[in-house]
Amino acid sequence: MFGRSAKSPEAWGPVWDGVASLIDRCLSVGEPCFREDDLLLYRRGPRGHYIEKYHTWSFVPLFDSDRKPLGLYNPTRETTPSVLARRRQETMRDLSEQLLTARNTHEYYDGIAEVVDRNATDVPFLMCYNVDDVSEGKFDLTLQSTTGVPLDHSSAPSQLHINISSERSRFALPGHLDHRSSPATSGLSSGGSRVIYSYDKTSWPIAKALATRQCVVIDDCTDLVKGFPLRQWDSLPESAIVIPICSETSIDTPRAVLIMGLNLLSLLDSPYEEWIHVMRAHLTSSIVSVRAYEAEHTRQTEKDRMERAKTAWFQGAAHDLRSPLTLVAGPLDDVLRTTLSKSQRQALSLAQRNLSRVQRLVTALLDFSRIEAGKLTGRFVPIDLGLFVSDLAALFRPAVERRRIRYDVEIEEHDGMVFVDPTLLETVITNLLSNALKYTEAGRIVVKLSYNTHAEIAIIDSGFGIPSEELASVTDRFHRATSALSRGTEGTGIGLALAKEIIRLHGGDLLIQSQTAEETGGPHGSIFTAQIPLLERQTLEDGFARTALGSYSKEVVEEAMHWIGNDSGSEPVSSATSDSSIEGYQRADSFLFERDDVLLLVDDNNDLRHYVKQIFAPHCKVIEASNGLEALAKARANTPHLILSDLMMPKMNGQELLEAIRRDSRTCVVPMVLLSAATNDELRVQALLAGAEDFMIKPFKPKELLARVHLHMQMGKKRAHLESLYAQRQREMAVLSEYCPSGILRADATGSLTYANAAWRESAGVSTRDDLNAWRDFVDTETYHRLIDQWDEIVNGDQRETQLVWKWLNGRTVSGTFIRLDLVDRGMSGVIGCISDITHQEEKLLEAERRRIEAEESKHQQELLVDLTSHEIRTPVSAILQCSSLAKENLVELGKQFRLAGPNGLKPTAKLLEELEEDIEALESIYQCGLVQERIANDVLSLARIQLDMLSIHAVEMDLKMEARKMKKIELVLDFGPNVQRTGQVTLMTDHVRLGQVVTNLLSNAIRFTASSLTRRIKVRYDVSSRPPADDTCEAPNDDETVNFSTNPEIPVWLYISVTDTGPGLGPDEQAALFRRFSRISELLGGRIEMRSQLGVGSVADNGLIALDKINKRHRIGQGSTLDNARKYDAVLMDLEMPVMDGLTAIRQIRRLELEGALDEQLVIALTGNARQGQIDQAIAAGMDDGESARP
Repeated sequence: MFGRSAKSPEAWGPVWDGVASLIDRCLSVGEPCFREDDLLLYRRGPRGHYIEKYHTWSFVPLFDSDRKPLGLYNPTRETTPSVLARRRQETMRDLSEQLLTARNTHEYYDGIAEVVDRNATDVPFLMCYNVDDVSEGKFDLTLQSTTGVPLDHSSAPSQLHINISSERSRFALPGHLDHRSSPATSGLSSGGSRVIYSYDKTSWPIAKALATRQCVVIDDCTDLVKGFPLRQWDSLPESAIVIPICSETSIDTPRAVLIMGLNLLSLLDSPYEEWIHVMRAHLTSSIVSVRAYEAEHTRQTEKDRMERAKTAWFQGAAHDLRSPLTLVAGPLDDVLRTTLSKSQRQALSLAQRNLSRVQRLVTALLDFSRIEAGKLTGRFVPIDLGLFVSDLAALFRPAVERRRIRYDVEIEEHDGMVFVDPTLLETVITNLLSNALKYTEAGRIVVKLSYNTHAEIAIIDSGFGIPSEELASVTDRFHRATSALSRGTEGTGIGLALAKEIIRLHGGDLLIQSQTAEETGGPHGSIFTAQIPLLERQTLEDGFARTALGSYSKEVVEEAMHWIGNDSGSEPVSSATSDSSIEGYQRADSFLFERDDVLLLVDDNNDLRHYVKQIFAPHCKVIEASNGLEALAKARANTPHLILSDLMMPKMNGQELLEAIRRDSRTCVVPMVLLSAATNDELRVQALLAGAEDFMIKPFKPKELLARVHLHMQMGKKRAHLESLYAQRQREMAVLSEYCPSGILRADATGSLTYANAAWRESAGVSTRDDLNAWRDFVDTETYHRLIDQWDEIVNGDQRETQLVWKWLNGRTVSGTFIRLDLVDRGMSGVIGCISDITHQEEKLLEAERRRIEAEESKHQQELLVDLTSHEIRTPVSAILQCSSLAKENLVELGKQFRLAGPNGLKPTAKLLEELEEDIEALESIYQCGLVQERIANDVLSLARIQLDMLSIHAVEMDLKMEARKMKKIELVLDFGPNVQRTGQVTLMTDHVRLGQVVTNLLSNAIRFTASSLTRRIKVRYDVSSRPPADDTCEAPNDDETVNFSTNPEIPVWLYISVTDTGPGLGPDEQAALFRRFSRISELLGGRIEMRSQLGVGSVADNGLIALDKINKRHRIGQGSTLDNARKYDAVLMDLEMPVMDGLTAIRQIRRLELEGALDEQLVIALTGNARQGQIDQAIAAGMDDGESARP
């Protein structure tokens, strides 16, 4: 391109459209430009597409001696390798960070798709398939994630079944692998390519990639990607690559396969290929880590499940074993003598019941051990099974009906005998009925006996049910259903397991059917069916004897009656007046209980509630609840001073009750003590972290329990009192803040607003619906950046107190004081601020400033008017005085001559005539100066009216020729245009006074600038036309038509007046400043003023610019000695008030040239018509040698 035209599109080729505007600006304005890593598409690849190229380049204009751009210099450097490497390295970095936290295959594949989605250039599309090894050579592939692929596209099936057996045998042949270069990469790919090519256009070569474990390039995938979205260039990719996720030297099956599109505008060269292999190696290592983590997580999950089952059993067993021990320890300590009172007998009865319960549990554990050892054998006798089941079911009727549950017993008639072990069968049926009663809160329980090939004893209930996923394990040893654990129901997890083993001992089976409300959304419950085989039918003469029931079922029913409790509806409340059997725990002086103190006691065990109530009844009022839901309702209805609760209960356990109590604002400060039979430290920690004040393990000592409850109750009452005072103070502060007329805000340590009162919102224009932290959107743009920077400094800086002033979008100006709380007190954090609306004060300040500026401007205009008027008036006054003095002297001399002449007469001498001519000229000058004074007075008056917007235009009829003749007094050449000559008499409607002022100013300037010219001619030309001038000019149009203006009064008339002089001419800047003051009159008349001038050569220094030129010329003549009589100026008299360049500017230029050596030192004396001392001082400061002279 060297030497070619910079504006030639052929020289720039494909990049012309992108650089044309920059070239034009560089050559026209001379402005350089620079681009870094700019994408330029100018070279085509083998397939005909442009290749992605990046260059760092610049345009530098080249100038001639006049600083006009001649051409441009275009240095450029290709940066394609660095740009591509940087982009691909960013993708690898993001991929590493994303996959570092992947913990399963879903996160792994989603992470890959998320990262490559950001690099649409190198990865136009991506499909990630997970590979499952089905059998030898057969694989199932599942689509996990995609990028740039439409949903349900035919080229991206969700499932693939691949058989690579034939592919393996084919690719195992020597020399079969095709490592040829694609046409797209020929000539640029390295000879050691690590990819193979596929030329099948109809399917992805996944089998080839799995068989060879190498990357396979699809040379033409045009048909496969039809319908894919465009993500980077204006065309879809034409080639792709299948990447098996495994190491290149591995013999294992790839764990995943990626199908990735290749960059359309980039060749698959060595860097591109190397990047793909690096990404493949990283993905391989990542998936190994992810799958190892998944395997470990699976093992840990199974281990945790086993641990939970074991822990659940131990918790249940501990609860059922230790609660009876607690109930034994307390009452037996009170038995001091054998002679028992009524209360002592009740205590021993309580102990006896719980001892029986312990015995049953121990018996069940012994039976289990005997079954495991194979030592448990039944004593089978023939019994009337219907009568046996009826008697056993009748024992449970009082307990079932007390819970208000419908109870049905259905016995089918049967005259055969059934051989069973009555004791073991009693255990089975009792356990099943006890479970039905325990887990059924409403509905019905049915005991049903029927006969088929077996005797079937079915216990049907409408209880909570067992989840379907637990039905298979519900009869496992020590397993407890999650529904039972979540409700805190007592149990060991061995009842059903023991029942199943006993039924199997009878040769039968235990069948279970169950469904929960969550699974069905409707009916729920369980059916337990014990199948017992029948012997052949036979009749006994003596019939069946009624089999007596053992003590096991009776004890179970008695225990059920106690934990069901008394549902008579009376409130289980005791007070200090209740009778108590615990003599050692009466009111002590060290306790501070009060009569109105309320203790809420929560436990599902009726005996334990009765025992604990006896401990606290002498001291406070005790309210009882049998489960968490009941306790929560009572706590909300009547807030207690402390809650003493068991941990494991039905419906709602103690932990759930604690969380519900803490969530409720009415009860959140009530202290709570938990009791538990479990010794698990984790449960204790969880309870304390959830907000429990204490955690006690059963069995406990009554004195210790009393002391702990007393301590926490007193602390709770004090805390409640403090909380009440704090809440009251909060309400007071909230009311004060909301009704405060000043805006108040609070921010946290990060600068996020957490509170703002109504005054702040009202001043900022932020409604209650708006987000407080969107306050930046309401700041006026004028103060936005300053306020944001200062706010960041407040939050992150070390300034304790900051004052700010800013403006909101609604126009309000506010002043704020902000305090960093952490710098005031280390115990606090965040920012608190108070703002005041100062809009009124700001408006007053702005008004005062505006008035000050107006006053200064008025003063300046007045001074300017005084200077101008003084200058313009004193000059003609000086001429008047001088001419008057000369005329007076001449007239005095003439009078003497006349007196000497006498009667003989006087012949005037030449000198006398010459002096007479001087007198005439002096009188003419006096007359002209008087006219100037009149004009100045009129101009000053008009200027004042213009400044006050009071100038008015009065249109009257005007004879154009007559008005023009008035100007002949100043010897002007008057010319009328062709339209005036053809029309004759022209009468116009305009303000002739204002028009006269405009023409007079034009003429006065022409006279001033023509005075020093050799040819002194001023030509005034008038013309009229019905057409306006061309845009931006005042030149009369060439109009040949004759228009009779007098007969067509409605025709608009344009008056064209031109004043042409032979002066030295003015430059562009001088022309712009010449008529700036009086152009307003022309505009008010509906016209405008235009000046066309060509700078010439002057001879008289009547303005500063020409004076400077003449001094330079005289200096050069003196130095060059080209003229014998050339002399330097001995002195320069310079007026200060001049057009074009005033005296102050000229003296500064002269002194500058003297310092540079271009001029010798000049004596310059200032002349001014303004005798103000300030102007004289200003002239001397600017460089004048003397400024004392003044006119006149």
